Amino acid sequence: MLKSPRDYVIIAVVMIIVTCSLVAWRNLPGVPFAAKPPGAALTGEESGSARAEVSTEQIRTEARKVGANELGLVPVLVYHIIGEQEGRWTRTPENFRQDLQELHDRDYILIPLIDYLTGNMNVPAGKSPAIITFDDSTSGQFRLVEKDGQLDVDPNCAVGLLRQFDEQHPGFGHAATFYVNAQPFGQPDLWQKKLQLLNEWGFEIGNHTYGHKNLQGLSAAQVADEIVRLQEHVQEAVPGYQPTSFAIVQDGLPEPYDAVMNGQQEDTKYEHQGVVWWAWSASRSPFHKKFDRSRIQRIQVFDDQGASSLVNWLKRISGTKYVSDGRPDTLAIPEGWQEEAVEQPDRELLIYQPDEPVRDPAVDLQASEAKGMHVTFSWASERALWEQILELAEKTQLNTVQLDVKDESGRIGYLSEVEMARATGAGRDMLPIRDMLNELRALGIYSVARIVIFRDPFLAQQKPQFMVRDKNGTPLMDGVWVDTYSKEVWDYNIDLAKEAYQLGFDEVQFDYIRFPEGAAARTAIYGSKDDRHRVDVIADFLSYAREQLGWDKIMSATVFGFAGVAVDDMGIGQRPERMAPYVDYLSPMVYPSHYSKGNYGVANPNAHPLEVVDGSIKDFRELTEATGCQLRPWLQAFTMGAPAYGRNEIRAQIIATEQNSIDTWLLWNAGCQYEVENINS
Repeated sequence: MLKSPRDYVIIAVVMIIVTCSLVAWRNLPGVPFAAKPPGAALTGEESGSARAEVSTEQIRTEARKVGANELGLVPVLVYHIIGEQEGRWTRTPENFRQDLQELHDRDYILIPLIDYLTGNMNVPAGKSPAIITFDDSTSGQFRLVEKDGQLDVDPNCAVGLLRQFDEQHPGFGHAATFYVNAQPFGQPDLWQKKLQLLNEWGFEIGNHTYGHKNLQGLSAAQVADEIVRLQEHVQEAVPGYQPTSFAIVQDGLPEPYDAVMNGQQEDTKYEHQGVVWWAWSASRSPFHKKFDRSRIQRIQVFDDQGASSLVNWLKRISGTKYVSDGRPDTLAIPEGWQEEAVEQPDRELLIYQPDEPVRDPAVDLQASEAKGMHVTFSWASERALWEQILELAEKTQLNTVQLDVKDESGRIGYLSEVEMARATGAGRDMLPIRDMLNELRALGIYSVARIVIFRDPFLAQQKPQFMVRDKNGTPLMDGVWVDTYSKEVWDYNIDLAKEAYQLGFDEVQFDYIRFPEGAAARTAIYGSKDDRHRVDVIADFLSYAREQLGWDKIMSATVFGFAGVAVDDMGIGQRPERMAPYVDYLSPMVYPSHYSKGNYGVANPNAHPLEVVDGSIKDFRELTEATGCQLRPWLQAFTMGAPAYGRNEIRAQIIATEQNSIDTWLLWNAGCQYEVENINS
C-alpha cells in the first residue's frame, strides 16, 4: 500500500529501469524482436505483420529485388604463395589483385572467417560474402620492407594488396585468415612484429600446426601437441591470442577427428570454432541444414588450364550463391529453399516468390542421386514399351529416364517449335512429350533430355552448307557430321535445350560434342572454320551454351571414356578438364569393351568391368575435381565381345562407381533392353 509521495517516485523510477532493460534486451544480438515465435516462416500468404519500422511485405519486396538467398553457397578461398611466377601453388600479385577485382565486380565483400562460422555476418543487401584464407604462412603473404628508415608493408605481398584494394574500394573489406606454422612469413627477426600487425589490422591468425604436420595416424595427444605448441608460439607475439579456427594439413584427418576441434595438453586448452579443409567446393551457408563448421570446404585459386579457377567457380555458383537481404533479424530465401533451412532462434524465415528462375535444391538432390537408363524416342512412342520403362523404375533402383530429344539421326521425337527444326522438318509427331514428362514427375522420376549435337545427318541433308566434307569436297563419312564451328548449329541445339527445359525436363545432356574421328576428319572442310584449336571450339560451345541457358539449370555432357587416359584430345576436341567448368555433370562413357588391351593393367578390359570403371573414374576425377563438376558415368548394359554382359558385369560397374563415393550413374543399351535382376543389388 502506497503511503507517501516518495513511494510513487520509487515506483516510477523502477518502471523506467524495467522499461529500459526490456528495450536493451530486445536489441541484444541473438534476441528476436518480432512478435512471432522464433523461426516462424513469413510466407507469401501473410498480409504482413507489424514491425517497428517496416512491414513484412516491404521486407519481402526488398528481398525479391536483390534476389536474396541466405541459404546459398559461400566461397572460402585458399592461397599458398604470392610470388612472381604463376603456378599450381603460386598466384602472382597482379593475378591476386585481379581476383579481388573479380570478387568486387560480382558484388562480393570480404568478411572474417569467424563471422561466417558463427553466422554473425554483416553483409549489405544484395551483396555476397567471400572469405580469403592463406595456408603455410609463406613470405609473399606478408613481407616488411625498409622505406625511409622505417619498416613498411611490401605493396606486392598479400597483406599490402588487401589493404590497398580496400582503401581504393570502400566497403569491400580486407578480412583474411592466415594459417601459420612455427616460422611464419620468413624474415625470422620480424615474425612477432608481423603477427602483432595482423592482429592490430583486424586479420585473423589461424592454427596450421607447429611443424606443418600431417595429422593422419596421430593420437589425440600428438594432435594436441602440434596445435598447442603453435597456439603458445602465437601467444609469444600476441599475448592471450587464441586462434579460433584450424586448417587441416595435406588432407591429414586424425582419428578421433574431434581432436582438431578441441583438446588440451597439460594446462593449455584449445577450442576452435571451425576447421577448414583443403578443397574442392564452395561452402554451405551457416544457416543451411548441411552446414558443418568442423568440415569447411575451400576453393584453391590458381591458373586452371589458362583460366582463373576463381572465375570458373564464381560462375558455377552464380545461381546458388549466398545473397544477403541486409537484415540481421530475417533469413530471406526464394520459394523452394525452405526445406534446406535450420531453425534460427534470432531470425525469422522470410520466403518470397523470385522474379527470375532460381536453382531448385530438390531437383539438385535428385540429380545427385540419379540412376538412369537411356530410352530412345522410338521405344518411348509405344505405350506398352513406355510402361515397361516406368515399371523398371518401380521395381529397381532406377529413378531416372534419359530420353532422346534429338538423336543420332538428327530427328526430334516430337513436333518442336524451334525455328530451325520447323524449317527443316526435323520434328516427328511421335511423343506426347508434355504428358510424358508430367507422368515422370508425378512418379518422382528424374528426366534428362539427350540432345545429339554435331552428328546430325538430317540437318546436313536439309542444310548442305553445314555438312562437313573431306578435303576433296565430298561428304565426310556419308555426310553425317555438321560444322562444329558454326554459330548457327550451336544456336539450333541450344534453342532445343531451352525448349526441353520449358517442356519440363529436369536436365539437358549434350552428346556427340566433338569433332568426327579419324585421319580424314583432321583435314576436312568446315564451312565456318577459324584458327581455334579443336579443344577450344568444344570448350567454347559449352561455355556459350551455359551463358545462354544460365546456371539455374542443370546441364551435363558426355565424353569418351578414353579421354581420361589419353594425353591429347584424340583428334576430336574432347579434354575433360576443359569441358568440366561449364557443366554440372560430366558423363564419361566408361564402357569396358571400349578400352584397349593393357589399359588399367588388364589384358582384356571387357572382362574386368570393376577394375576398368574404378580406374577410369579416378582418372576423370583427377582431371576435373578442381572445377566443381561432378561425375556421372555411363555404364555398359550391352554386350560387345566376350564375355556377354549380364548381372555380374553390370553390378560390378555399379559397385565400382559407388566405391568412388558417386551415387549417380546411367545405363546405356541402344535397344533399351534392361533386366531387373541385372540392376538391383
